[in-house]
Amino acid sequence: MPVNVGDNPLARKVYQFKSLQPCNLNGCTRKEIREYFENTYDLDEFVFAGIKEERSFYLCPDRLRLPLIFYVAHPATLYINKLLLAGLITKRVNRHFEALFETGVDEMSWDDTENYRMGGSYQWPSLAKVLEYRRQVKEVVIDVIENAPLEFPITQQSPWWSLFMGMEHERIHLETSSVLIRQLPAGSVQKPTNWIYAPTQSSKPAGLNELITVPEGKVTFGKPVDFPSYGWDNEYGRVDMNVPRFEASKYLITNSDFLKFVDDGGYDKEEFWSAEGWKWVKYCEARHPIFWVCQDGCKSRCGAALAGYSHCRSSTGVERNGHASVNGVANNGKYCYRAMYDVIDMPWDWPVDVNYHEAKAFCKWKGPDYRLPTEAEHNRMRGDKAPSTDILCDPVYRKDTNHNIQLKYGSSNPVNLLPPTALGFYDVYGNVWDWCEDHFNGLPGFEVTYLYNDFSTPCFDGRHTMIMVRSHTSFEYRE
Repeated sequence: MPVNVGDNPLARKVYQFKSLQPCNLNGCTRKEIREYFENTYDLDEFVFAGIKEERSFYLCPDRLRLPLIFYVAHPATLYINKLLLAGLITKRVNRHFEALFETGVDEMSWDDTENYRMGGSYQWPSLAKVLEYRRQVKEVVIDVIENAPLEFPITQQSPWWSLFMGMEHERIHLETSSVLIRQLPAGSVQKPTNWIYAPTQSSKPAGLNELITVPEGKVTFGKPVDFPSYGWDNEYGRVDMNVPRFEASKYLITNSDFLKFVDDGGYDKEEFWSAEGWKWVKYCEARHPIFWVCQDGCKSRCGAALAGYSHCRSSTGVERNGHASVNGVANNGKYCYRAMYDVIDMPWDWPVDVNYHEAKAFCKWKGPDYRLPTEAEHNRMRGDKAPSTDILCDPVYRKDTNHNIQLKYGSSNPVNLLPPTALGFYDVYGNVWDWCEDHFNGLPGFEVTYLYNDFSTPCFDGRHTMIMVRSHTSFEYRE
């Protein structure tokens, strides 16, 4: 670890809690592109501004991921590597960094062993050097925006596609970094100025999570190739199909809903889990969802120097990061909740944060008639019209959008806080990602781009499953 373990310089800047609307690639100004880039760059640094000390950047809050310092630098390296590939620049900024920070850990398996860079004696560059590298990359990107030849529309064949790929890639990592920061010890972070959590309760409790019947009907989904916004390869293609009648819960599954599964010993009963799911439970020694906090000293999923740390403090009480204590327990039982930078009273009406194995086990516990929705069913729940090239098909471009996406809040929100669709479903466009039954795969007509030919295809293996919608920190999703 570098010698300097003092304050985090990113915490000295005051950031704006606002995500700009993505650019219309049929026609936008250089000024709009620069503003969107600078907004992307600032938001990425914003999430790291809540880390108190430099030394925490060299910790591994998840044993299957690299130290946080990697994720500060990684998005910047992709700009350079892709702009070079597209021919918009001809020189590297720092060849060593652009190799060191290019590729992370193997994401093909949840039980991958710790990468050699995660701990031991590996010497990562100092935070100061990484931030200086980010500053240099920012200058290069701004020079491209201001001076490179620009023609519209910007399509997948345009050199400028590489720039928008860099921005949307950084926004993906903004979200994934936020998940890692939530796994740091609460005492290592503090909520930055202007970061906004959603209310923990709506004006009234969510109440019974009733099932809504969706009649049989046709659905079309897939992003048109000439849609005027950036898209990842797995978004494109087209599916037309008939969806049989089905029922689905009007709300996302809440912390309150999932508590019943936990209290019924769900994490102790192998019969609710798939073979791989049960292997995961035993490997992680999971007792409850990852962002629930109790007093039982549960094993964390941290790595390297944090491997022995527990978010669930058995002897000293729950670490609440300065928030008012309620005798070390939550407002309804034994659990508190880890938000981005704080441990708070359990928001029972917020959606529960679980992985695919936990979601499937919950359905099995509910009974033989329950399962996750399919991608086609999820599109039926949204009630959308067939995709077109009208940019307003994407709710992120609509002024009347009222969904928890693109940092409306820096947390989940109560499942009944925002308006439902015409069919009565809540949060079908935002709040948290929604697990589906489908294996992740390309849609009919899928093609890779030369700029990133292995973005999606390694996961077309029958072992990765679909997530739908967007989370509160998300900016792209599969149409």
